[in-house]
Amino acid sequence: MSFERFALDIYALTFASLLIQIVVGAVMAVMFKKLVHCFLGLVMTMVGVAGLYYFLGSPLLAVMQIMIYVGAVCVAIAFGLSLTHKTGEEGLQAPGPRGIVPPFITLAMLGSVLLGLSKREWVGYPQKIDESPIGMMLLGEYLLPFEVISILLTVAVIGAISVALIKRRR
Repeated sequence: MSFERFALDIYALTFASLLIQIVVGAVMAVMFKKLVHCFLGLVMTMVGVAGLYYFLGSPLLAVMQIMIYVGAVCVAIAFGLSLTHKTGEEGLQAPGPRGIVPPFITLAMLGSVLLGLSKREWVGYPQKIDESPIGMMLLGEYLLPFEVISILLTVAVIGAISVALIKRRR
């Protein structure tokens, strides 16, 4: 067995493990009844997507995924969960007969995507791209929108905390 074949096997195994992590996290996020477990599934999915970005040759996108989604959005959701003290089971009902249709539609869509991918020719390794112009643009001409978004996220977290504290006092 040559080294190149071994490297491709490791590459495929790593890619498959990231895909499994993303799918398992997504299923956890939508199927579990407790909000904390759904939140952990969301975090697992977002970290897997960041790993996929890094794996495909885009470390800047991976870092942005971690900073924005895992670092900001998931922390805001964690604050919301910790301040509301809800178990997450208040509004759940049995899906009934209509609950059978969405999984079949999802499986049909997955099957069509896999069928389309099976007819493609796969390439060996992703090509490394130069991401320095993106970083220069974010810290240059797009610095103001970048900072406005960060202030907006901070205000949203402060607003969520204050709303939760006001509801707790009642």
